[in-house]
Amino acid sequence: MKFILNTGRTVWQGQAIESGKDLQMYVDAAAICYMNKEQMEDLGVKPGDNIKIVSEYGDVVVKVVPNVETLPEGMLYVPMGPWANRVIRPITDCTATPSFKNIPVDVTPTEEAVLDMPTLMKVYKKAQMI
Repeated sequence: MKFILNTGRTVWQGQAIESGKDLQMYVDAAAICYMNKEQMEDLGVKPGDNIKIVSEYGDVVVKVVPNVETLPEGMLYVPMGPWANRVIRPITDCTATPSFKNIPVDVTPTEEAVLDMPTLMKVYKKAQMI
């Protein structure tokens, strides 16, 4: 299914990053994708299932969780961090900040594992600059 991905900070991701990026707490707070319950049903996934998010910049596997507040139709939210960084637009347009918003993505259910942060960094490929 096609979606628009937005990223940003969350309270839980911020708390977990202060505790340690190598902890399971950080994976649980940042390697997730918030999705509306109706969109989860359309995709055929349940809370805690793994999904693969693919953009023109890369791909990543995260856990899907239902959003508390309804997102606009067709929108997903992934907390900022190394998992979101795999799929966001890396070009900074001279701002030194990549584009964390409005990234077109395809999402599919997957049996692939969510990688912990050290493993994710080992397999991280450099993005090609356009």
